[in-house]
Amino acid sequence: MRIGIDGRMLFMSGIGTYLRNLLAGLARLDAAGEYVLFLRPADRERFAAPGANFRIVTADAEPYSLAEQTLLPRLARREGLDLIHHPHYFTPWFGRTPMVATVHDLIHQLLPEMFRLRAVSWLAWAVAWRTASRARLVLTVSEHTRHDLVFRLGGPAAKGRVTYNALPPGWGEGPAPPLLPAVEALGGAPFFFYAGNHKRHKNLPLLIEAFDWLRRQEGGRGARLVLTGARDDLDSELRRRGLGGEVVFLGEVPNAALEGVYRAARALVFPSRYEGFGLPPLEAMGCGVPPIVSDAASLPEVVGEAGVIVPVGKAQPLGEAMLRLLADDRLHGELSARARERARRFSWRALAEGTLQVYREAAAGAGGRP
Repeated sequence: MRIGIDGRMLFMSGIGTYLRNLLAGLARLDAAGEYVLFLRPADRERFAAPGANFRIVTADAEPYSLAEQTLLPRLARREGLDLIHHPHYFTPWFGRTPMVATVHDLIHQLLPEMFRLRAVSWLAWAVAWRTASRARLVLTVSEHTRHDLVFRLGGPAAKGRVTYNALPPGWGEGPAPPLLPAVEALGGAPFFFYAGNHKRHKNLPLLIEAFDWLRRQEGGRGARLVLTGARDDLDSELRRRGLGGEVVFLGEVPNAALEGVYRAARALVFPSRYEGFGLPPLEAMGCGVPPIVSDAASLPEVVGEAGVIVPVGKAQPLGEAMLRLLADDRLHGELSARARERARRFSWRALAEGTLQVYREAAAGAGGRP
């Protein structure tokens, strides 16, 4: 079987992590299949094929561009593919090669108010609907996203297959990576960690409000809050609340250093309004770090009983959960053990095996022809 994988998002956050873990798993489990990996020219220079049965082909078209609409179908025909896998619902509108697609979330359709132009939401809806209709099978990274695909987008239920996101091989095992200087400078003070971008649905002003409440409690005065990304978009909120060095921004954290930050944290805080899966809570659990998440979308599905789940959009319950995990070592230890156990369910092997099964079903004609 000759399978193409659109890897042009390989070094983007979220989808890029999914792709890298999937490729590593496929290389370990399937030495017989023949894979053609499409990469952007710049990415080709910094990514080595994960196995002898992977061939890299340059696809000089940016994601979401008009160029991809014609280039990818042409490359798929030229390479004689039996199947092509797009890791996102934004796929070429036309194409004769049988395809599968991964839908991570439907945030553009479900939260249109998060975007400046309403036309973005309409375009995203049209493309997602077309992809769900044309794909032989559709992979989703959670049951919640599969439900959204069927009941919010009107996708055919029979095409949906859940293949959960995964941790990379070895994550959370062995010696911890060296601490970043900004984390080491905390001098061992307990800190809560937020990992992710600063988009509006992530609810970061609410997180700042909850941390402000925590700092005013007797048991929370020594705590710190550490976030990935830059301070810029939260600076006015921090100044309004009189918060300075208690809140630390790490900027862009390399993957090699991220695990060390997780391991040093008291807990992950992740109050997002919407997630198709939520990789940071899984990454935290893989390090034995309890996550505190909102009761929104897929987050309870991922975390289960391995963390603390709080009402979405409410600052004080979030602050109270942070205070509990600071004060109660026994609870923290119990959740840490549960977190490691639950993280094992989301393995690279399960992702690769589930995806391979979808490839075989789709190549055999499941779901119908495009």
